Amino acid sequence: MPTPKRDSRWLLPSGAPIAGQGLFTLSQPVLRRSCLSRGFAFFDATLLLVCAGRLSLDDNGEVIEAGDAASVIVVPKDTRLDVVKSPEPANGIFRSVFLAFSPQVIGTFHRLHAPTESAQGLTPKPCKIPLDDSFADTLSYCLRGLSAMDLSDREREHRLVGVLIALADRGWQFTRPGLPSVADRLRDVLRSDPSRSWTTADAGAALAMSEATLRRRLAKERLRFDEILADIRMHHAMALLQTTRWSIPRVARACGYQTRTRFAARFRERFGCSPSEAR
Repeated sequence: MPTPKRDSRWLLPSGAPIAGQGLFTLSQPVLRRSCLSRGFAFFDATLLLVCAGRLSLDDNGEVIEAGDAASVIVVPKDTRLDVVKSPEPANGIFRSVFLAFSPQVIGTFHRLHAPTESAQGLTPKPCKIPLDDSFADTLSYCLRGLSAMDLSDREREHRLVGVLIALADRGWQFTRPGLPSVADRLRDVLRSDPSRSWTTADAGAALAMSEATLRRRLAKERLRFDEILADIRMHHAMALLQTTRWSIPRVARACGYQTRTRFAARFRERFGCSPSEAR
């Protein structure tokens, strides 16, 4: 199978990640040095396309690598992987496309288009899928629409579902989403404003429950509020560092940290590298 040519179809508007009304998150990380992120969490079902350089995902010893827009990597919701991004030797740049699908979009696909229960991928793991010409056209059409400002949410969802259909036609699909857990709902609330000085009481009010109820229900899921908040902020920080030219103090403030020192210490503790080493 011929490798699709690298061209402008994968170039997205620069700047912070685009989030579309609970339907998707889209960004284009760009790095000029190799970066290892330990235990990176994929909160949503995600598709990764490497436009320049190499990407390596380590799933407890099972390694998946991709590059040169020859394939995509699909990663199920709530997966944690060690991620290595390496620039292309010729130009010293790593560039990729990160597209995350919301449970709503995955649910629409399953309701209207999912193959029979015998189809491959009902309990999927991270996987690399060749990007043939037809699939590349479908993905490019989707990305152009998501980047446009004048498209309705209905049409954006239609284009996202089109990508999921293309994946299913190639023998792979994300698992049908169940009812959201308390942790899922909490992540959605915190992701809406990572810079805010969140308290458990604030988050509980946003979820229409008391602080005590929120803590108790998180404990049943063996999770804590402060851990989830730190995770959300750190992953938002990684996205901003790799998709914008913002200063590190500005990134820190956007993630709820008032001092660069505290932010840098938390970031290194979480990912094993400093904020400056991540871009």
